[in-house]
Amino acid sequence: MSAPRLVIDHVVLEVADVNASVDFYARVFGFSPVRLKEYKLGKAPFPSVRVSPSTVLDLFPKKMWRGAKRANPNHFCIAMSAAAFRAWERRLARLKVPIVQRYERNFGARGHARSAYVKDPDGNTVEARYY
Repeated sequence: MSAPRLVIDHVVLEVADVNASVDFYARVFGFSPVRLKEYKLGKAPFPSVRVSPSTVLDLFPKKMWRGAKRANPNHFCIAMSAAAFRAWERRLARLKVPIVQRYERNFGARGHARSAYVKDPDGNTVEARYY
């Protein structure tokens, strides 16, 4: 019997400025806002951005942080095709978003891949890769 297929449903980031974070993930990765209008109207406690049909990043405002300072993961990774990666690099150049680190051979869930890292408005490190 094979194991059930599991996927990440969501990742929570504690952010200083929800609007800046939504804008960053929309511009830099093309992620669509989720519940942003409801958040701005006070009808949702936080907005999200859609990574894929089954995964979102939840963007927690300061009132939802676990402590006085943001406590976020070391980094998280977005996997994409080689063509999408090249398009993403061109988008970064257009937006003047610096790549802070690169690896030609970096290990991940499916083995080794080419990857690059950027920082979001809160200093979170986001890795993008292709296998």
